[in-house]
Order: sequence, then structure tokens, then C-alpha cells
Amino acid sequence: MNFVLLKKNSIHTKLFMIILVFVCIPLLILGFFWYGKSTKTIENNAVQNSQHLLAQTNEYLDFYLNDLEQSTAPIVSMSPIQRYLDLPPGSTSRYERFTLDKDIKEEAFSSILEGRSDIFGISLINQFGMQINNYSQVNHILNMDRIRNRNQELLKQTEQLDAYQIMNIDFIYDTPVLTVVRKVYDVQTFETSGLLIINLRLNQIDNIINEVTESHFNRVWIVNENHRIIFHPDQTELGQTFDYEENQTESQNFLINQIEDKRTLMVMDRSDQSNWTMIANVPMQAVMTNLMSFRNLTIWIGLALIGVALLFVGGFSFSLTYSLINLQKLMKKAQSGRLKFNKIKPLRFYRNDEVSDLYESFYNMTDELNRLIEEVHHSKLKEKELEIKNRESELRAMQSQINPHFLYNTLELINSHAIIENQWMISRMTTSLADMFRYNVSNSKKVVTLKEEIQQIRSYLDIQQERFEDLNVVYDFKEEDIKEVLAARITLQPILENAFIHGYEDHGLAPSFIGIYGKRNEFGYSLYIVDHGSGMDQTTKDTYNQAFQTNEPSEEKKTTKRIGMNNVHRRLHATFGQPYGLTIERSNEKGTVIVITLPYLTHETKKEA
Repeated sequence: MNFVLLKKNSIHTKLFMIILVFVCIPLLILGFFWYGKSTKTIENNAVQNSQHLLAQTNEYLDFYLNDLEQSTAPIVSMSPIQRYLDLPPGSTSRYERFTLDKDIKEEAFSSILEGRSDIFGISLINQFGMQINNYSQVNHILNMDRIRNRNQELLKQTEQLDAYQIMNIDFIYDTPVLTVVRKVYDVQTFETSGLLIINLRLNQIDNIINEVTESHFNRVWIVNENHRIIFHPDQTELGQTFDYEENQTESQNFLINQIEDKRTLMVMDRSDQSNWTMIANVPMQAVMTNLMSFRNLTIWIGLALIGVALLFVGGFSFSLTYSLINLQKLMKKAQSGRLKFNKIKPLRFYRNDEVSDLYESFYNMTDELNRLIEEVHHSKLKEKELEIKNRESELRAMQSQINPHFLYNTLELINSHAIIENQWMISRMTTSLADMFRYNVSNSKKVVTLKEEIQQIRSYLDIQQERFEDLNVVYDFKEEDIKEVLAARITLQPILENAFIHGYEDHGLAPSFIGIYGKRNEFGYSLYIVDHGSGMDQTTKDTYNQAFQTNEPSEEKKTTKRIGMNNVHRRLHATFGQPYGLTIERSNEKGTVIVITLPYLTHETKKEA
């Protein structure tokens, strides 16, 4: 016992030392270096994330400005605009001038203003200084003389302006606006004949910035190429000069400022399209807090896992040794010949692993030894029981041969009496019934030709025609085709029984028509079973077709009367494979059409036959 205890302690000690030397110490050393590296990596990731976020915002802003430029391009070539460009003062009557102004506002300006709350107002000035202004979206009175004078000043600067240019920030009635100027060209001479001037509110730019950056950055500036602030949450800053040269690092476009114990990140991103620079700042602690917290959490979790692992190793080694000692005691009992004893289970921790399998194997071995001993004692009794079962099997086999033979003889006797009594209807029905029983009982083949199936179905339908005088049965197929088509035995009868029961009888209708048509298709042969009864609803039809496609039983109406078609389809699919089986082509109040797809007899099948 002391040896076992010493061995257990040895295993426990070895495992503990392995964990300590090869896990704990290396993790502590690596953790020290990882802590410093992770801090630097987290800082770099925070900077890159901020840069990416600012660049993404700039892309959205470029898209917005580009959309504005494209939306204003079509109107400069409109006919009213072109007529207005060449219109000198006094050349038309006031009515003609009023009509032209109206056309421009309704056709050209409305296409831009409609649905856009970001446009403060729009103006058109031609080369002679004549102007059309539309500030209908402004809810207060404006000083239009100031706007017209501003437009005249821009017309004087036409030569210095680009074809499409965004000017500096301006204030109209205390509303900050961006002035956007587009040159208007004469379509005949391609010379500049006027200017389209748009005053743009900052609300859409503010929405773009807030949507992407509001939860991340503290403040965001937009500065044009002249270092003028054109966007800032504080309107008093608009139009001021922003001096950011000393804060800019050209290679990285970011700067981390250290002010006392606080570090602030400033990132910048310049748009090549608008020549605007977007600048934002945020405290480093704000962008690194989540990552730093996650890093510290992983450290504590790692330390906790190491502690748990050490405790688990000690408990594991003790419980493993305890279970093996119990198994050793049981094996000593088995050696002494005592094969029946209370089955002791290992500790719960080992109920589903190799230790549990070892216990189960030992118990199975002792149980098997007991079983073999009992089997020797009862071997003669089992031989007698086997002999009795063999005799019963032979008796059942004889009965299965006698019953069909007796049935055929009885039907033949009925047929003979019917002929003697001139009861030809009874004779025909008896003969057809005998043919059906002979095909269903005596034929042991699983796969038959379609011709054999049709012959059996003729007997079935002959009986039905005797039952229902108004029943019309139509066959339309080529005899040479059905000789070469394969079918699973008893394929057609369940389909026809469904037609009589569910198509006619369930709805109180007398059977009036059954049609069996056949033709070749791209996969083999299509056999159509048609009735004029009351069909199933669309949901039931779709349910069956879905079951046929997936080769799964239908969930709807699972009764002994409703599973016939499913069974037929599954037998065909299991026998011949894809794509053979059933499809409900049509089913409504006018009747049902079921298509059975069957394969042709191959050369290999012919040889086997």
C-alpha cells in the first residue's frame, strides 16, 4: 500500500513539475515581453483604426460632393438655360422674361432643389449680369441685394475660376453656407456664358461626419487648400485660419501630443478630389480603453487557468490512482474464481473515458464467462427448441403453398358454375380476379415489364367496369414500347385505387373515366394516369410533389389510405434511382393527372432476363 501511495505521489509530483517548468515559467517570461509588445501594438491599432475611420468619412464626403457635381451637370445644357445665357438686358418684354424665368425655375432649378434640404439657394447669372435666384427653401427674409452683388463679383472672377469649384465658407442671414460655382458653357461656341451658383448648407456634411465619427472623435475640422476652416461644430471657428503645419507628420499623417499625463491623438486625411483636409483628435485613453481592458482581462484569465490547472493535476492524479486500486481488488477476486460480485463504478470524473471503458471491459469479461458456463448447461435444451422452431417454419411454408392453390381452385370452380349458368359477368369478374391474385401472389419478381403491369391492370379495370356501368377506360400507348419499359411490380394498382377512392367515392361521384396514356421522354418513358374526379387542393398537391422530389414521406394526411403514392414513388426511386418516380402534373375539380417516369430495358437487363 505504501508503494502504491508513493507511486501516486510520484505521478502527482512529476505532473506538477512538468506544468511548472514547461508551462508556468515559460508563460511568465513570455508574458513579460508580450505585455510591452501588446501595449505598442494596441497603440498602433488605435492609430490605424482612427486613420481608417477618418479616411472612410472622407470617402463618404467625396461621394456626396461628387453626387452634387453630377446632379448639376445636366441642367446647364437645358434649352431655357441656353436661351437665358445669350439674353442681354432689355432685349425681351417683361412677360417673355417672366416666362423664361419661370421655365428655368420649374424645369432646371426644381430638378436640383427637389428633395434636398442641404441646398440653401441657387442662382444663375449670364454673361451680361442678368440673374435668376431661387431661395424658396429659406423660411426667412434675405438680403437679395447682397446675394446679387456677390454673384456679380464671382462673374468678374470667371477667368480665375475652375469649371467646377467649391469656394470658401460664407454666412447668409447667420447661416453658414458653402458657395459652389459651376461655369455654364454655350453649346454652340463652347465659351463660358454664365455661372451656376449654389449655396450649400453644412447639415449634410455634419450628418456624414456624425454618422461615422461622432462616437469616436472629440472634434473634427475640415480645412480647405487655403487653410480656411469650412466645417467645425463651433460656428465661430468657421472661416478662420487653421494652422496645423507644426502638428502634421507627412509620412504618417498623425501626431500624439503629451500634455502632462494626458496623451491626445490627432489624425489627418486629405482628399485628392476636393483638396480638403479632414482633421480629428481624440484622447488616446478613449481609443485604447477597450483593448487595454481586454488585454488585462486575458492576463488575469491566463493566471486563473494556470492555477486551476495545477489544482486539477493534483486531483486528477489522486482520483486516477484510486480508481485503479479498486479495479486491482476486483481482478484479485476474479482470479480466485468469484465471478459474481457487486459492480463498483469508477469515480464520476472517469465515467466516460478510458478508465470507465476498462471497468466495463472487465465486467463484460466476467459476464461473458458466466454466460458461457450457463450456455454449456443449457445447450441440449436450446437444440430441442431449435428443432421445434424448424418444424414450425416448415409448417408455415406448407401453409403458404396450400392457401393460394386453394384460392385459385375455388375461383376456377366459381367460373365453371358461372359458365354453366350462362352468368358471363360473373365468369369475367372471376377470371379477372384470379389473374390479379395469381400476379400479386405467385409472381416473385420485384421488377417486371410495363406490359405485365398493364395486363394485370386490365383485369382490375375489367372488374371496375362491371361494378360501374358508366366507367369509360381508355388506353393509348404503343404495345412495342411497353414491352421494353421496366416497372416495379404492383406500381399501377395503388395509383388507380387512389383515383377511385379519393377522386370519385370520397366526393360522392360515380366513376366515369380512367385514362392510361404513354409516350417516350428524355429520361425513358412517361405513363399518364388520368381521372375526371374531384382532385386535391393546391397545398396537398405541392406537399406530395415536394415529398416526391426529396424522396421523403409526406407529412400531410399520414394514414393507411394516403401513403400509397409515397410508397410507390419510393419503391421506384429505390429500384431505378433518379429521376424515376411519380409527379402530380395537375389536380383540380376537373380531375387529376399523375405522371409515372420509368426506365427502358437495357442490354444488360435483357441478358440477365
